[in-house]
Amino acid sequence: MNCNEYVGNVHLHTTFSDGTATHEEIVRIAQSVGLDFVIPTDHNVLVKGKEGWYGNTLLLVGEEVHDTQRVPEVNHYLAFDITEDVASYAKDPQAVIDAVNAQGGFGFIAHPFERSAPLANEAALPWVDWSVTGYTGLELWNYMSEFKAHLPNMLQAILLVYFPQIAMCGPFPETLARWDELLRTKRVVAICGSDAHAKTYRLGPLSRKVFSYRHLFQASNLHILSEETFNGELEHDKEVIYGALRRGRCFIVYGLLGNARGFRFKARSSVAEAIMGDAITLQSQIVFEVSSPQRAHIRLLKNGTVVARTRGKELRYTAREPGVYRVEAHRRCFFRERGWVFTNPIYVKQRV
Repeated sequence: MNCNEYVGNVHLHTTFSDGTATHEEIVRIAQSVGLDFVIPTDHNVLVKGKEGWYGNTLLLVGEEVHDTQRVPEVNHYLAFDITEDVASYAKDPQAVIDAVNAQGGFGFIAHPFERSAPLANEAALPWVDWSVTGYTGLELWNYMSEFKAHLPNMLQAILLVYFPQIAMCGPFPETLARWDELLRTKRVVAICGSDAHAKTYRLGPLSRKVFSYRHLFQASNLHILSEETFNGELEHDKEVIYGALRRGRCFIVYGLLGNARGFRFKARSSVAEAIMGDAITLQSQIVFEVSSPQRAHIRLLKNGTVVARTRGKELRYTAREPGVYRVEAHRRCFFRERGWVFTNPIYVKQRV
């Protein structure tokens, strides 16, 4: 199955909420680092009139919805493919999800697990109402959420502001565990978010932007796969992106560990083929194939448990049981392994 691969950055903020750059400035930065698309999601405002192609980069607009009167402001929801603001429903997370779906949109639970950052005077903003239904997936890895968790003291904070790669490792274990738990009963798409704000913090004579849009556009990106090719028309190309996100035909990449364009996770039976996000029916067996453009520690997981692993560029595994199969790839940086690629699952169904 031949697919087009496009790389973009989602969940970021502009001057319409608490970001520091305009949509136009952001898309120019995205274009300069080679991103194919970017999707700002300002807090409780749906900005209209900005979507379209800017050079070689497509700008789409979503919304991050949460109740600003709740303390702390938990339950952030990322809404995509909507035409009307849904912030008026913010007090009720299920109502937000329902309002998004009623417009034909879809959405993701943002930073489902967080840890507070006292040094930055920021409380943890996790998702707490897990009884909700109708969401497409969750934000498996939020770059800024992880960074805040690595600031136990001032000395380490100063160090990491300048050298974040020393600390960044990947999704929180509890987020991965919750995703695997949810996958036991339903399809749940995983995405990543940079949560870019590009604010400048000062400590005495020291001043530093944490983090620049450029840094985050090189660090935390989402790769989508589509049989359709961009043709330069907004509505068509928007559907290419949103169709891939809805189906889970995408994978998460920590780009500072290496270029992951070309990473693939496939499955085939005697009668069918599948890629990440697809379901395939078990015949006598399913053959999984993972190929990577870079050497990595590649792990294939079934229902959250590692069933095969290798160090290199390729992994092949024959499965004879149904289950939810996904891939993680790790690479070494600063003397330890760190998460590089996290794919969405291939769902192997029992033959009826």
